[in-house]
Amino acid sequence: MEKKDNVVFVNLLDNMSDGIFTIGYDGKIRMENGTAAEILGFKEGKLTGKTIMDLLIENNKNDDFFQCIIDAVLRRKKISKVTAFYIDDKRKKYLRLVVTPLRDRADDIVAIVMFGDITRLVELGSRNEHLNKKLREFLDRFVTLMVDAIDERSHYNATHTRKMAGYAEKYLKWLELNGRGIGEEKKAPLLSSVWLHDVGKLVIPLDVMDKPDRLFHAKKDIDHKIEVGKLCEKLKGLENADYKEVAVAHIKKLDEAGKIVEEINKKGFITDEDRDKVKRIKKITCLNSDGERIPLLDDYAYEALMIERGTLTDEERQIIQSHVTHTYDMLVKMEFEGPFKDVPLWAGRHHELLDGSGYPNGLKGDEITWETRLLTIIDIYDALTAEDRPYKPPMSPEKAFAILDDMADKGKIDKEILEDFKKSRAWKNK
Repeated sequence: MEKKDNVVFVNLLDNMSDGIFTIGYDGKIRMENGTAAEILGFKEGKLTGKTIMDLLIENNKNDDFFQCIIDAVLRRKKISKVTAFYIDDKRKKYLRLVVTPLRDRADDIVAIVMFGDITRLVELGSRNEHLNKKLREFLDRFVTLMVDAIDERSHYNATHTRKMAGYAEKYLKWLELNGRGIGEEKKAPLLSSVWLHDVGKLVIPLDVMDKPDRLFHAKKDIDHKIEVGKLCEKLKGLENADYKEVAVAHIKKLDEAGKIVEEINKKGFITDEDRDKVKRIKKITCLNSDGERIPLLDDYAYEALMIERGTLTDEERQIIQSHVTHTYDMLVKMEFEGPFKDVPLWAGRHHELLDGSGYPNGLKGDEITWETRLLTIIDIYDALTAEDRPYKPPMSPEKAFAILDDMADKGKIDKEILEDFKKSRAWKNK
């Protein structure tokens, strides 16, 4: 290299922000720039002439840094690594180290060592990791708070959420054991969506969410009408002997109507015969204290008793179904980011079905993600087998899976996920 070129080269090295030194075949440092000595905590020029072994002996805490250099030379392979470097007992830096071995013996140089101080970046990353941990802890506390709030309003629903989370964790563990795990980064958001899938029920009226039978509070009104009506019929019969026989007939009809209401109110499913009974008592009227005849069943009571299956009227069913929309709207306001960004979608779509017959948006097929499909299956299974629902007895796992199998055959839920869920035995209590 010409003298002029050599001056330019030296100036270039000295103005670099990275430290550089070269190693000779005897293991001695042949040349260094000022930045190298500064980064490693040496006075300028104090590295040149020293061997790698000398530096190892001077500070045995830096074994990793110098071992990388030795490995690169011996293996004749470029090594890039982030490593710690201890200036003294109190000061530690993080260096981005690159060791490049040379293939020829020009200038007796065997390797070039370049390193930069990235301590601030590493510390910033560490702080970000700490903040992420704090954010996750906050999210966990938020989830617990929400589930506890639901528990305060409706105990069975919080039990449902906790059981679903248990099913999901066991299922994901089974997938991992079978070499199909989704990874920790995806696992945490998925479990969060399970915990939060029913958070929208916080705004659903308890009269709808916990409705134990068809009439609920309306039953008291009907009982009161029958009681007052019978009393008024008796009084009118006592006042008018000609009416006494009519009064007895009306009282008999009210007693029969009361028994029919009692019977059908508790039924989960009604037959055509039950419907005819309800239609018959719909025509019955009751005397009130003003001497007026009023219908035994108002429009709401009649609709409730005529529900084919379950306890909810069409209007009440729409109200309860709106919980998924409320769930999505509430979670979107949380502004989930990163791996958690899809939590509102997964949670807010758990009543969508693959054939488009679900709600609230009637999504189909590929519009519904794997995470939501899993959530849907677990949700339906627990709803069918729950032991603490006020409006129905629990099903056995066998019967619940028979219903789920039928839904899968009809293209409503994911058959592959359902089969895996059954095989995983994540649904077992123990």
